[in-house]
Amino acid sequence: MNILLVDDEYLEIEQLRYLIQGKYPLWNIFGAEDGVSAWKVTEEESIQLAFIDIRLPGEDGLKLSERLKEKHGGIEIVIVSAHQDFSYAKRAIQAEVLDYLVKPVIEQELFAVIEKYLQEHKHVVAKSAHIHYVIKQIESRFSEKLSLQEIADEIPVSASYLSHLFSEEIGSTFQEYLLTYRIHQAKQLITGQAGWSMSRIAEAAGFSSQHHFSNIFKKIEGMTPSRYKEKNKK
Repeated sequence: MNILLVDDEYLEIEQLRYLIQGKYPLWNIFGAEDGVSAWKVTEEESIQLAFIDIRLPGEDGLKLSERLKEKHGGIEIVIVSAHQDFSYAKRAIQAEVLDYLVKPVIEQELFAVIEKYLQEHKHVVAKSAHIHYVIKQIESRFSEKLSLQEIADEIPVSASYLSHLFSEEIGSTFQEYLLTYRIHQAKQLITGQAGWSMSRIAEAAGFSSQHHFSNIFKKIEGMTPSRYKEKNKK
């Protein structure tokens, strides 16, 4: 799934990117700091959901939203504003946006909006209920020993069929998705649980050993967990 974040403040884009990627690590997230850049992204990429700040250099966020809806009918827009102003909210409703968020964006409200989108557009991430179920199991059971065969038995369908369906719809294998999700969870623990040892983090993220965890982490992130911790010290 492709997400576009439009805000003239780079740190606002990065904050939303961090939150979204922590829960949906395989989504593609694009950033733009003005309407011109945002328009260019939508011309080059198929964007499903965009979070657009109202106050942008030049064209404001609502006008940009209206143009994007006209040009790309399938895109859904969430307006983000630092102002709890009814006139803005009214214009947002008239522009037929998905929702309206007030800064500073609260994590629970952000994910509630994303969940609202997913409920209305389940075909975007998973065309079938089977794959939707697999993703939910990964998100809730990533810390456990989890296999595609086990989930296939729960549905029930054959593991080979489910494996093919997952790769076709998500664009990666089940194992790749699971490992990437575990690494993103581990990154949150590394930065959020300063007192935890790497072996404890590895176990909490679902890895059988610290050695395996370190190898996968380096393969995905390009550095060791210890180096990542050092770079992200608060």
